Amino acid sequence: MSFRKFDDMNSMFDQMDRMFDQMRRNWANMTPEIESRRRGFQGRPALGSGGFEQSGMMLTEEENMYVFVMDIPGFEKSDISCTYDDGMLRIVAEREEDESAENVWMRRSRRVSESVRIPREIVADEITASYRNGVLEVHLPYAEMTEESGRNIDIK
Repeated sequence: MSFRKFDDMNSMFDQMDRMFDQMRRNWANMTPEIESRRRGFQGRPALGSGGFEQSGMMLTEEENMYVFVMDIPGFEKSDISCTYDDGMLRIVAEREEDESAENVWMRRSRRVSESVRIPREIVADEITASYRNGVLEVHLPYAEMTEESGRNIDIK
């Protein structure tokens, strides 16, 4: 009995694994961070006075604050987690539904996760968020920048 056929299949699966790993690495390097070009941001083009727009998401700068809007229909408020830490706004929405009919049981899961770098220092205690009709809106007031906040560096 020859096991050569199985060796060929294992070799093919190994090659496929390597190809998929390479695709994942290339995909990670091609996906830019969601940021604006204004004030030294990198990534997606700025909108108007500042911010970005991506399918289903938008970050804009308004008077003394950033406003982040994200379309995430089909979730309840309790399904959504919104956190801000160290300059990153993180949104995670998870929902699991159990459905049953005659002799059939299904579990459906949905998960949406996004992280957005916020370019300026934010007053974390004043962040507010609302979720209405499938749209999450987060208001991120930023701290006023003063001339004294920096330091002059002498060049020798």
